[in-house]
Amino acid sequence: MATAREQRTLAKLVFFFTVLLGLSQARSQPITADINVKLRPVVERIDLTTDINVVGNSIFVCTQPGWLLRKSLASRSTSDFSVFLDLRDKVGTLGSRIPGLAGLGYPTPGTYDERGLLGFAADPAFDGKNGRFWVWYTNISEHSASPPNFFQWLVSTSDPWNQDQYDHVGYLQEYQSVGGVPAFRRTLLKLKRPYFNHTGYQSLVWSPELNTLLLGLGDGGSEYDPNNIAQNDDQLSGKLLKIDFDKLSGRDFTRSAPVATFTDLRRQNVPDGAFTTLVKGLRNPSKVSFEKVDAGEDGHGQKARWIKYLANTGQDTIEWIHGFDKNGINFGFRPWEGIFPTAFEIDETACDPGACLGRTRVIAYGLEASRMPNIYRPLVEYTHLDEELGPNANTGSALYKGSSIPGLNGQLVFTDWISFARTPAQGLLMHSSPNRNNLQEAQPIKLFNVDLSDVRLKKGDVLFYTSINTDGAGERIFVGGFKQLQFIVNQRDNPLGSDKLAGGVYEVIKD
Repeated sequence: MATAREQRTLAKLVFFFTVLLGLSQARSQPITADINVKLRPVVERIDLTTDINVVGNSIFVCTQPGWLLRKSLASRSTSDFSVFLDLRDKVGTLGSRIPGLAGLGYPTPGTYDERGLLGFAADPAFDGKNGRFWVWYTNISEHSASPPNFFQWLVSTSDPWNQDQYDHVGYLQEYQSVGGVPAFRRTLLKLKRPYFNHTGYQSLVWSPELNTLLLGLGDGGSEYDPNNIAQNDDQLSGKLLKIDFDKLSGRDFTRSAPVATFTDLRRQNVPDGAFTTLVKGLRNPSKVSFEKVDAGEDGHGQKARWIKYLANTGQDTIEWIHGFDKNGINFGFRPWEGIFPTAFEIDETACDPGACLGRTRVIAYGLEASRMPNIYRPLVEYTHLDEELGPNANTGSALYKGSSIPGLNGQLVFTDWISFARTPAQGLLMHSSPNRNNLQEAQPIKLFNVDLSDVRLKKGDVLFYTSINTDGAGERIFVGGFKQLQFIVNQRDNPLGSDKLAGGVYEVIKD
């Protein structure tokens, strides 16, 4: 039997081979820019944008501290918006209980967060009819006495999560707009979350295929999903969930205890099927885009084929997007990161939390990955190892169905958080054409040439891409942008419309 040192050596060899393979693939297909676009401001001087949705002639913008904003798309003024719903008191104080994260560029405690108001979805009959909509947010103030340490992965990579200890509670709530004023109706889900990150951002969406609401949930956080929540079939987290409103009829969980598992739901007498897992193995998903490929039946009595596109934020090496036309599949996280075995573990035995970043790592879950060979592979993937691209984290994708940007119809458009290889440091706006006949065949990707002149960056500004979506017809593309590095500090105590606020929403238009 191999010694521990021999196992580490073998793991390193596999790791370096994997790195070389990734580099050779990246170099054989260099990522170039081929379409010129411009960012046109829609809303500016707001907080960080976590979700964008167009309903009728209005655009709804979720901001991280808890404001849901509404703006008419007929107005060209970037300050002509209103607060549609204020959830700041329910969200709580951003940055609470978060350590300094020097490896992410936030060495001061409390200056980074992935909690907040994270999602909005409207009923198809919202505009002028039933006014029903849903929000997904985190309650930062609701936590156990001793939340799990964010750096638990340095201590254990296998112990089950003690569900009595949790960092916050995620809320899925239903509202109804009555005379233009939102009224709370009920809570559909209260979810325990072990850590502050991997919350499932901008991942609430109405499914035209299933005619119901979907919620994408991240694995619960920390690094590398230390408790393997995404692969645990009983856990709600790390899954794409379908919600059955008939089975939740008359139910309000506002005063119920928060849950973590399907077993917890059964203990609260929630009927089986009220929440159903469509996909598992998610790390930190964003919003699903839908494409109806075939009209009517296919000649064999099957329903029309719907392709869903779902982006995931990667861990160490790969950012990826899946396209799928069936459910019950496994995207592979934690042991897989796209097409690569994932998680890399520090090769030192003693290391203070945060001090190990950047040191030698070896594949930690290679054996686990080998036992799961039949994962569903992504159709888009790009690597952190590309020095010219310099990606950081995927922040969403959307399917473009319009014609105003030549050469882009039918392609996926997606954003990456930020690249410090760009000047000024800015996010990446990219696109790729899916192979609809083989959704597991990775396709080449291209960059956009982006004109930022109307964004009016000042000296020292950066531009994060925080979110992306299209209008309902898929003809217009909108992205969230943020101009400063320390975004939590930037959002504190600054009123909406203040010049100190660095958030905005921009439309991607032909240059």
